[in-house]
Amino acid sequence: METGRQLYKVLIICEESSARDTMRVLLGSMGCQCVVASSVPQAIAVLEQENPDAAIVDPRSFGFSATPITSGLDKIYARLGGRVVVLAEQEKEQEFKELLERYCIPSVPRNRLLQELWNSLESLFRPKEVLRRIANAARLVFDSFIQPMPAGVRGVSQVRARQLVYQSGSLMADLRIEPQTDSRNVALVGQIVDSDRPDRQFDSIPVVLHGPKGPIALVATNNFGEFQFNFDFEPSVTLEIEVPGEPWVSVALPSLEWAQRAVCAGS
Repeated sequence: METGRQLYKVLIICEESSARDTMRVLLGSMGCQCVVASSVPQAIAVLEQENPDAAIVDPRSFGFSATPITSGLDKIYARLGGRVVVLAEQEKEQEFKELLERYCIPSVPRNRLLQELWNSLESLFRPKEVLRRIANAARLVFDSFIQPMPAGVRGVSQVRARQLVYQSGSLMADLRIEPQTDSRNVALVGQIVDSDRPDRQFDSIPVVLHGPKGPIALVATNNFGEFQFNFDFEPSVTLEIEVPGEPWVSVALPSLEWAQRAVCAGS
């Protein structure tokens, strides 16, 4: 099953490869197609070739020099009709500050990409349709809470952990969710496997945890396709999994209200 209808193209202008990869994964989980440029001249060329809908600019790609920042950002802003987000620095040249203020360009602190990029980018497309992703929605094939328990076990003790298995094509996500005692923290441990190819490796696969307000955390799998999140309680969360060569896999988890009740019952 595919979810979503709108796919926006976003230009990432950033020299640092690790920062580009982080933004690409986040934007991909938000339903965006990404193109990248590591310099201003390259960005101008990409604008002509790819015709992106918006851009995210890292000032480090300009060498923090006021002249290329002014001329380059001016061109990018005009070409994209103002749909530009800039990564913020604690110290920026005054001319760059004035340019941001003149055009009212939104900025996102580099150390808060996960928390703020979602809303900043989404606001650029309003009043257009809200960002939607093109992804395969995984179906639930196993839930330990609705499976019959062995005779003599049911009702004896409360099971705190919940085991879930989701499937999209041959890809399967085996998940275990467990509320942490005396806290609002929830642990989610998972593994990605291929039912058709049990020996398939899923090393360094990005997995994004989303809450109602946007991304909560981003991790990468280990050599065995395993990953783990520890996060503050949210009533509903979704996993977005990016396997190279395949559409994003969206895993909508059941309401986590049970996890909060389990902690209260055990306290």
